[in-house]
Amino acid sequence: MPQIVTNYIELHICRKTDHGDKFLLLKRSDKAKIYPGIWQMITGTIESHEHTRDTLIRELKEETGLEPQKIFSIPRVNTFYLAIADKICMSPVFLTIVDKEDIVISDEHTEYRWAAYTEAKDLIHWPNQVDSLEMIKKYLDDKELFGKLVEV
Repeated sequence: MPQIVTNYIELHICRKTDHGDKFLLLKRSDKAKIYPGIWQMITGTIESHEHTRDTLIRELKEETGLEPQKIFSIPRVNTFYLAIADKICMSPVFLTIVDKEDIVISDEHTEYRWAAYTEAKDLIHWPNQVDSLEMIKKYLDDKELFGKLVEV
């Protein structure tokens, strides 16, 4: 029977530009143990000693070299089955706003792209992560709705 685990995060990165919101997507290395070559936002594992906010900041720095201006909790938790570990995983969704365009990707990835919303939707591999992006876009496009997000 699969175990249910809750030590994962999904972090979407947005940069405001004169040409609209841009979302950072990273392409997983072809040498990755799982899901090689797919495009995604930052995903990561919360260490046993870490607060979730600390994980978000650490993963952002490790995978992109970026610092967050703000981080928001999106009212959504993705679930997925991790076949190689026989686990059902629950992953809360977050959004960070950054002001820098240049990044330094880690060895976990081979490429990155600042994509407009429609391109990002097309690139992201997993449908539930596309659903997260759709929800985030609704918040970004509606100031009143955006004001309801909780900053972490």
